[in-house]
Amino acid sequence: MQSQTPTTQKPSQDNQTANSDTQSNFTILIVEDDQVLMKMYTQKLVSEGFKVLNAVDGEEAFAVFVKEKIDLIITDIMLPRVSGIEFLQKIRVTPKGKNVPVIVWSNLMLEEEKKQALALGANEYVVKGQLKLEDMAALVRKYMTS
Repeated sequence: MQSQTPTTQKPSQDNQTANSDTQSNFTILIVEDDQVLMKMYTQKLVSEGFKVLNAVDGEEAFAVFVKEKIDLIITDIMLPRVSGIEFLQKIRVTPKGKNVPVIVWSNLMLEEEKKQALALGANEYVVKGQLKLEDMAALVRKYMTS
């Protein structure tokens, strides 16, 4: 059975020196139940110098969100236990979660799902199949503010 403890991935020492301090202090929470995708995107962002935390469902993600300082959330919609939409609703009513950028990424290409996510406060809706691995860091950098 999958451990429900969030995974913390930190950049290697080489990546920390290769990237700015601002970037290495930027914490991303990836909420994804597909372990292969989560690992792939986590490794890519860590290699770019970001700190990445992981959760496999909305319930676990909310626990991580409450405990940690999160600068950006990337969440799937279709998750076990608590969906990405429910997670988004839950964080947006907290003082801490009102302004945290949220990228919803999903295999769902339905306009209704996209409208719902954006109406609930998602900053962006991305279809997984249309996002190349190498484009993930550029997408994240759009939401970095100093």
